Amino acid sequence: MTYDKFSLKKLFKSFMYASRGVVNLLKTQQNARIHLVFAIAVATLGYILSITRIEATILFFAVTFVISMEIINTAIEKLLDIVNPESSKSVEFIKDAMAGAVLIASIIALVVTVLIFTPYFNKLLS
Repeated sequence: MTYDKFSLKKLFKSFMYASRGVVNLLKTQQNARIHLVFAIAVATLGYILSITRIEATILFFAVTFVISMEIINTAIEKLLDIVNPESSKSVEFIKDAMAGAVLIASIIALVVTVLIFTPYFNKLLS
């Protein structure tokens, strides 16, 4: 097996491709934009409430997990549209399963957010 030499040019190109993928996702996928808005809101609220580093880390992972699942979901849906343009029960099942994975990730992120922010809101209200 041979390995390519390290190349800053190749590394830069790979970051450009990845960035283009994220931009395309945000341009074309409504749910991705919604996830991004909530991610920004959670980060802003975390900053305002001065949450701990551990809490911020947990929220970061929860939010990025949702966005990552959305990216995977979109990629698989687009691939299925190319491979099998005609809708079939199998394609529908796969697309529904991927959407379900994003939903579960979103619910987990919401629960984590509520668990982390509740004590801060309780302190503000008392």
